[in-house]
Amino acid sequence: MVLPSSLADFRCCAWRTVSFRAAEMAAARAEVEGAHQHDAIVMSCQRLEAYGFGHCACAAPDHLRGAEALRRLAAVAAGLDSVVLGEDQITGQVRSAFVAASPELRAAADLAIGAARTLRAETSFGSHAGHLLDRALSLSAVEPGHGTLLVLGAGAMGRLIAARGRELGFDVAVAGRRQPTGPFPWRFVELGAAIELRRVDVLCGCLGSGAGEIALRVLPQARLVVDLGTPRNFVEPEGPGLVTIAGLLRSEESRPHSRARRAELGIRLDAILTERLEHARTDSSSAIGRLRLEVESARRRELARIQRLHPDLPAGTLDTITRSLIDQVFHTATARLRHADDPELAMRVADLFAQPAEQPANQR
Repeated sequence: MVLPSSLADFRCCAWRTVSFRAAEMAAARAEVEGAHQHDAIVMSCQRLEAYGFGHCACAAPDHLRGAEALRRLAAVAAGLDSVVLGEDQITGQVRSAFVAASPELRAAADLAIGAARTLRAETSFGSHAGHLLDRALSLSAVEPGHGTLLVLGAGAMGRLIAARGRELGFDVAVAGRRQPTGPFPWRFVELGAAIELRRVDVLCGCLGSGAGEIALRVLPQARLVVDLGTPRNFVEPEGPGLVTIAGLLRSEESRPHSRARRAELGIRLDAILTERLEHARTDSSSAIGRLRLEVESARRRELARIQRLHPDLPAGTLDTITRSLIDQVFHTATARLRHADDPELAMRVADLFAQPAEQPANQR
C-alpha cells in the first residue's frame, strides 16, 4: 500500500440527501459532480459524499478533513451510518466509487475500507437492507405473519425486501417493468398492471433512480406504504400510513440502544484504523512496504489485462475480486513478516516479487 503523502489534506464534502425527491436529487448530484470532477463520489440512500485531496470551497453543508474525513469514510464503508446497522451493500458501493480514482486517493480509501472490513469480519451484525421492512412495520399497525406485500422493483433492494417479507410470512408479489431472468421465487406482475391487485397490506417502493415518481392512486390501496426509493418513489408526503427512509432514520436515531451500539462500534473502528495507519507509516519505508508495492503493481497489470480480454465484465467487480484475492493470500504472510522483526528476511521475500528489469514490456 502506498501511504498518501499527506493524509492531513484528505477531505470529505457531504450532502445529506435522505428521502430527496427526484428534482432535489438531480440538483444535488449536478452540484456534487460539477464541483468534484476529480474526486471519488460515494452515493448512498442517505448522502452524497465527495472524497479528495486539497482545498475545496464547494457549498457542501459538511466538510471534514484529515483523520476525521478518513474515519468518516471508514464508518460509511462499515455500515455504521446506514439506517440498518452494518448493512453490507454499502461496502461495495464505497469501493466502486474509488475504482477510477488516483493512486493517492485509492491508497487513502484502502486504509479506511480495510479498517471497515476488519470490523465487519469480527462483528456479527445479522442484518441487511431487507430488515428495513421490519423497521417500517414497527412504526405501523400492520402485523407481520399474514397479508400481502407488494414490492415495486426487482433489483437488489427489491429482492432483499421480498425475501424478508416471505420470511415474515407475507404473500409476496414483485412488480417491475419486465420479467426478471433467472431464478425468481416470487410472483411477478407487470408494473403497469399492479393496480389490478386492488388491495394489499404493505406496498414497498424499491425502484431505481430512473423510475420517476409514481402517484399512489395508480397503485393498489395499501394499509402501509414504505418508500425506500433514492430518490423518492411516491409523490405523496410522509405521514400516517407512509414511511420513508428519513422516517426510519429518525426512529433509529431516537433509540438509546442503537446510539450506544453505534458509538461502541465507532470506538472499535477508530482503534482498527489507527493500527492500520501505523502499519502503513511503518511499511511505507520498509521491505514490507516494497513487497506490497510489487504485489499491487502485479495486480494492476493483471487487472488491466483481464479488462482488455473481457470488456463486458464490470470494472468494479473485477477490482473487488482481485483485491480480495490478494488480501487473502498476502495478509497473513505480511503480518508474520512484520511481527518477526527480521528486516533481512523481509527484504529477501520482497526481492522474490520484484519485477525483472529485463522482462519485455508486453509481458509486464
